[in-house]
Amino acid sequence: MKLKITVLLLVVSSFLYSQSPLDTIKQFNYKKHYELILKETKNEKSEYSYSKQLKKFTNDETQTNFEVLTLLIGFSDNENFNPYMDILITDKEIYDLNEEGKFQEAIDYGNKALLKNPFMIKVLRELAYAYGKIGNHEMDNKLMERTSKIYNAMFSSSSKTGVNIKEPFFSLGPKDGQYFLKYFCKFKLGSMGSGYDENGYFIDILEATVEDKQVNFYFNIDHVRKTMIKK
Repeated sequence: MKLKITVLLLVVSSFLYSQSPLDTIKQFNYKKHYELILKETKNEKSEYSYSKQLKKFTNDETQTNFEVLTLLIGFSDNENFNPYMDILITDKEIYDLNEEGKFQEAIDYGNKALLKNPFMIKVLRELAYAYGKIGNHEMDNKLMERTSKIYNAMFSSSSKTGVNIKEPFFSLGPKDGQYFLKYFCKFKLGSMGSGYDENGYFIDILEATVEDKQVNFYFNIDHVRKTMIKK
């Protein structure tokens, strides 16, 4: 009897230990969950730890949209997160190399850049293009699948499909919203702006044409603002 109770306690203890505060989240909300998720990604014992989810992402393993979302949030506090430098320098460099037909150089440059920031959509796309040009379609497809993971995580982050400023999409980088609308949604982009919501969060506001109508989409990039203040 004593042995049975001990085994039962071990099973219950193991079950409770494996639980995460993120398991109860049904729908992401920036105000309610951003800091909670960020904290959990730093817990190496958690299934949502940044290191565990990054390994899945870079090894092209199956992940849920929520797992990828936690991964993006985990990186938003990373020392290698330099959103505007990535746009002004890294994105441009790899694009220029492809334009010049220097595909192997683009591959070398892109892979090195992804070691610092694995979630740069422009770099993932350009790197996929370069691999395709040299005939490595397996890597081409894998890299494009990574961009799809990011897009789907962004899409799942809003219960209102991003058309309500109170329920914006999460966007890791300041241009990710543009890539999301252009490449994932296949919408034509219109005017671009920014502002603050009722919580004081910095919001990227992008207009797009949807079935011949102009629609505003909202993307929360407050973590970008905070990063730039710190740097």
